[in-house]
Amino acid sequence: MTTYEAVVFDHDGVLVELTEMDLLRRAARAAFDDHGVADPPEAFVEHATHENLDELARIEDDLDLPLAEYWASREEHAVAHQCDAVESGAKPLYDDVTALADLPHRKAVVSNNQHETVRFVVDHYDLGDHFEHVVGRDPTLDGARRRKPETHYLDAALDELGTREALYVGDSPKDVAVAHRAGVDSAFLRRSHRAGTVLDREPTYEVETLTGLAETLAD
Repeated sequence: MTTYEAVVFDHDGVLVELTEMDLLRRAARAAFDDHGVADPPEAFVEHATHENLDELARIEDDLDLPLAEYWASREEHAVAHQCDAVESGAKPLYDDVTALADLPHRKAVVSNNQHETVRFVVDHYDLGDHFEHVVGRDPTLDGARRRKPETHYLDAALDELGTREALYVGDSPKDVAVAHRAGVDSAFLRRSHRAGTVLDREPTYEVETLTGLAETLAD
């Protein structure tokens, strides 16, 4: 068993439940409304919801709407909607987050979600004592393009931690891929929403719960 100096966690689907797609659709529509597009084409709403930036860029020609301006609004609404969901109980923590206390390693969070959203979740649920660093994406086009599986945000956290003797824990193929690209081990968390997920690359570990992760690392 490898001894790690740090364990870095993804956020959505790992520490806290996934954001509902309908919530992100509402955020996308609200952002269009901010720019005077009351009835946007459904395809653009879906591209904004699923963060398909290349396809969404067509709004510049089709709607005469600068992508960067729209995206800033979309991110603002996505943050606000998700924070509201956290406060209302619609985006809860997973019960096994208590297993963080059983991991003596230095810990951090690296997420594709907006930094403001991730920071709000950590603060709202009083998780700050567990994590030395919390890293989410910048609410800009460049920030979105640096999402995993790009290593930008994971590299930043590892640099802050001052180690590459680390394990990255996530619930998607992108998480396994970004760990490999960054030169660290990976743990794939196969929660129920990932029961049928097929991985392109074999992770270092596969577990079903954070409790199982803590037990694996304690062996």
